Amino acid sequence: EDRFHRRGPSRRGSLPRAGFAAMQGAVLEGRGPTKGTVAPRRTGPTRQRVLLAVTPMGPSFAPFLGYHSSILIGRTEYSFSKLGVFRAAGPQSHRGRDAETTLIDCGRRAVDVAAFEEAVFPLFAPGTYDLLRKNCNAFSDCALAFLTGDRLDEKYTQLESIAELADRHMALVQTLSGGRYVPNPKAYDFDVDDVAEDLIEMRSAPTPVESTAAAVQMHSGVMPARHSSLAH
Repeated sequence: EDRFHRRGPSRRGSLPRAGFAAMQGAVLEGRGPTKGTVAPRRTGPTRQRVLLAVTPMGPSFAPFLGYHSSILIGRTEYSFSKLGVFRAAGPQSHRGRDAETTLIDCGRRAVDVAAFEEAVFPLFAPGTYDLLRKNCNAFSDCALAFLTGDRLDEKYTQLESIAELADRHMALVQTLSGGRYVPNPKAYDFDVDDVAEDLIEMRSAPTPVESTAAAVQMHSGVMPARHSSLAH
């Protein structure tokens, strides 16, 4: 059975937590307006709690540990995989893993869900996933940048950052994996720091989301896309 717990306080300082425990229980059980479904998308900014979900995974190379992460806006999870960005009711992408999942409270934020999806989803299109260069943690980092103006704590990406550097220069991971890991050419020019910083600037930019999002995509080496595939 999956195990979850609440971490506190967040590294971002004291955050409002009224009703957090009750809401957390609903999130973990996948309860929404209808159990097992995703709440309908709202239009315009609304105050919603933003959560970061993290689960240790894979081998540990002390002092480094690999993680799977995703973002929740209210009860809706957003996660990234080879098939693109998925929405789900509760942290479904963490279920079935042996380790404990931690929910980190990033506070109640004014969130325009449609603007978030329009800005971030095209950057993480199906077929662009890479285990080291553009993975679930890169998505969570960029999503947090847009939603909160903060970045994902580096401790969640230390292992893959070291592995990516070693593989880029010595093909170390490709060799050690016996060829099971092959770099994705569609992710080779992706720079999560550049993309995240652009998304933070977008938060306060006076220009329309559409034109700003296109600028982020071009800067990141990603061709603008009209739509991104979603799984519900």
